[in-house]
Amino acid sequence: MMDCVIYMRWSSAEQSKGSSLERQREDCRRHATEAGWRVVDELVDDGISAFKGQHTTSGALGRFVQDVEDGRFPDGVVLLCEKLDRLSRQEPGRVFMWMMNLTEAGVMVATVDGGRRYSQGNFDMASIIEVVVKAQLSHEESEKKSQRLSSAWAVKRRRLNSGEKFVMTRRAPAWLQVVGNPATFIPIPERAAVVRRIFEETVAGYGKHHIARNLNLENVPTFGRADGWHASSIQKVLRNPAVIGELHPARKARGAKRTMTGDIVEDYYPAVVDADLHRRALTAIAERSRKFTGRGRKLVNLFSGLATCGSCGNKMTFRSKGRKQRADGTWVSEDYLICDGYQRGKGCTNGVHFNYAVWEEGILDPIIFEALSGDRSGSHSEVRDLEIEIATLERTWEIAKARSDSALRIAVDTGRPEAQAIWTDLVAESDVAMSALDEARGRLQLLAHAPSLEEQWARIHQLRSQLDHENETLRFDARSKVMSAVHALVNRLVFYGPSPMGVDMVIAYERSVSIYYHDLLGGTEWSMCRLNAEHYLNIEDEAAED
Repeated sequence: MMDCVIYMRWSSAEQSKGSSLERQREDCRRHATEAGWRVVDELVDDGISAFKGQHTTSGALGRFVQDVEDGRFPDGVVLLCEKLDRLSRQEPGRVFMWMMNLTEAGVMVATVDGGRRYSQGNFDMASIIEVVVKAQLSHEESEKKSQRLSSAWAVKRRRLNSGEKFVMTRRAPAWLQVVGNPATFIPIPERAAVVRRIFEETVAGYGKHHIARNLNLENVPTFGRADGWHASSIQKVLRNPAVIGELHPARKARGAKRTMTGDIVEDYYPAVVDADLHRRALTAIAERSRKFTGRGRKLVNLFSGLATCGSCGNKMTFRSKGRKQRADGTWVSEDYLICDGYQRGKGCTNGVHFNYAVWEEGILDPIIFEALSGDRSGSHSEVRDLEIEIATLERTWEIAKARSDSALRIAVDTGRPEAQAIWTDLVAESDVAMSALDEARGRLQLLAHAPSLEEQWARIHQLRSQLDHENETLRFDARSKVMSAVHALVNRLVFYGPSPMGVDMVIAYERSVSIYYHDLLGGTEWSMCRLNAEHYLNIEDEAAED
């Protein structure tokens, strides 16, 4: 009795909801019984198209071929399927060569349809013609279907790019639902609120693990069937452009990776997060990269990656000598900042060990003073509205620029006048967007200089009392938030020594701060001045070079 492996496949999710699987399984089992074959395995490729051939390499059929090559069936095996097109819908030549290789490896290919059997010894001319003809018919059918679908989606994308508003597919992000006729996207209020909360907490300095933990502690329902929030689900929300209303069309053949078309459709979805909050959240994510967060949950060094040595330009590194008991019985942590160039013997003469606790307090003092100076003329609501307008205009310009660049490549490649005309129009559109952006930025300068930093300053002031809290969770949350704010506010933080010993700092390209250690007071003192335009440009140039 020969071993038999049943193979079943269908290409669409809709087919999987019907009777395709049960029909194929029942017909194949009955045929195997009548032929006297022993079924040893049943293989299923669910929702995988045979038109591109991915199932023969990555699907269940591909694993079967690998098993054959590895010698799993030394006495031969029957590969049974409902019809020949279940095995492949590729070009006839590819199908024939694939079957020839398979049969030469000891496999008999059999179909329920027509009771056909193809093996190494019985591939006569009639069998060859039959395989080639069936493969040709199947391939042509799939190719026509593929072309129709591609054309339909291309037409939809062109309609959207021309400004027409309609729902291209009823598939929607988890915080939206499709209602009405014609169909419309409507936010689900409680889910949209969760999305906004995720972005707000990210801007506030929370990492994705902490956000997920807080949502789980509050028993906030997930958007799917998961039993709780995970860092990965928070990441997906943060990286989804649909939150600001954008659709990024993509192509995906079944069994293949999803590839972006390069098009961006604005205002396709209702935005649940404004453009400025979205931008600040992505900036906060960049600030919280591994090189800034330090090891573990302590976040001891708030200035990691920011502080540099004034003598050699190397980074200042954190060193801890543990806890030490003073003569009066109190315990202190001996933590220091020291030049990495000096520590590694790279020629730096700045060997000062800056007591971390003293200099953390000394650096935060002028930052908070500047935060409380209250010299910003524009109201918070006016500034906020203008920030959102600028963020939206920035995104509009980025999309217009990307489209004009794409059109330029097409015009160069094809040389067609139509493409050149489209490129000219898109460049004009990009220029208009840039002009609007420059105008809005000018209004922001008149209204309030760098007002978006208010939130950062207020955050440091409110959280400072929790920087050394006994509760580990509160301490970590506070230090992570302050760290994010410090890296957003401080443009330069340079340590000098041994004589004089101090720190030079620039805040928001606006204030220059000099901090020095006072031996008699046993602490730091500082002075601050406003930067002029020349200093501002020099600092920006140095930052660009770094």
